[in-house]
Order: sequence, then structure tokens, then C-alpha cells
Amino acid sequence: MNSNKKARVKIRKARVSVRKSMRTSFIYGLVVGLPIIATLGLMWFVVSKFDALIKPMIPPEFNPDTYLPFQIPGIGLLVTIVGVYLLGVLARNFFGRQILGFGERIVNRVPLISNVYNFVKQIVDTFTMSADKAFREVCLLEYPRKDVWVMGFVTSDVRGAPAKHLPEGFINVFVPTTPNPTSGFLMMIARKDVKILDMTPEEGAKLIISAGVVSDPQAQNPLVPPLLPDELP
Repeated sequence: MNSNKKARVKIRKARVSVRKSMRTSFIYGLVVGLPIIATLGLMWFVVSKFDALIKPMIPPEFNPDTYLPFQIPGIGLLVTIVGVYLLGVLARNFFGRQILGFGERIVNRVPLISNVYNFVKQIVDTFTMSADKAFREVCLLEYPRKDVWVMGFVTSDVRGAPAKHLPEGFINVFVPTTPNPTSGFLMMIARKDVKILDMTPEEGAKLIISAGVVSDPQAQNPLVPPLLPDELP
């Protein structure tokens, strides 16, 4: 009887171990598979949107779909990348800058279009600045009350009209929102009232976007799932 009971216990443990292994493997599959599927889906969405927008503008004699019995995805995105590259080459050339400057002057004379163009251009110029000119440092500041802290990015020293009304040592701090760091608000605060963090703007952005989940700058490879609680040593 004892031997039969031990055998049943071993069988029960083996079944539990198999179920546990299957559950763990399934969770690992989700952890690895979901980011890959989301990335591929986003890439396919972007490629298809560019194809739908750009391909109708390509003359038939230059469109590979005209000669092939199947459609090649990504032609629209490729044409866009080449066009942006050529525009960049033109913008770096002296004569190209003159042409673009002439075009800007014409656009600035059109009331509604000039407002839209200058607004978008300001946003692009802001977010394409180098890190040492845009978000120089990551900091903590007490807001909206004492003992409550938010993370912000030091952008520059206070200059211009605000500097005339503030003491020396005030800085501009951009406080982004989670999970969309492109929105937020500007605070002008004394440098002595902020705590500068030992982290790069990229690491600070990851922390804000993830709502504090990704806090380790040396985070492991996302393709390697973390150990589950029941697998920890």
C-alpha cells in the first residue's frame, strides 16, 4: 500500500510539474512574441500607408508594379526616404539653400499656410536639436507640493524677457507627461531647488514613457524574458 501511495504521489507531482512547465513556456512565448508581433504589425502598417499614399504619384513607367505580376511592398516608403535624402542634399548646398529660402519667403506670405508651416518647423527644430542643446540634464523637482517629486529635463538657462524679472540662477525645466513625453509643461525654477540625476536624457525618457517600469539603464535584452517568481533561485 505504501508503495502504491508513493507512486500516486510521484505521478501527481509529475503532472503538476508538467502543467507548471507548460504555463511557464506559454508565458515566455507571450513575453517574447508580443513585442515582435507588435513591431512587425507597426512596420507593416507604416509601409502600407506609405505605399497607398506615394505609389499613385509614381509614373507607371517607373512603377515596378506595372511590369511585375505582383506588388512589391515598401516602394512608397523607399521613394519617401530617397526624396528626403535628396532634399537634405539640396538643403546643404548653397544654391539649394537659396531655393529653399525663396520658397519659405513665399510660404510666409500666405496667411494660414505660414502659421501651419512655422508651427511645424518650430516643433521639428526643437526635437531635432542635439542632446546637449535640447535636453541637457535630467532632474527631480518638488511638484505639485512638498515631498512629491516629478522628473524633468533641463533645457536651458532662463533668458530673454523672463530673465529680467527673475533672479540669477533660474533654469528652464520641461516636465513631460506619461506615457506621452511630447506633451507637458515648462517650469522656471532656481537650479538650487532641483536635484540633478546621474542619467542620460534617453534613460530619463525611457523611465517616463514606461511609467517607472523601465528604471534600470542596464536593462537586459528584451528578447530574454525575466525569471518568473517561481523560477527565482
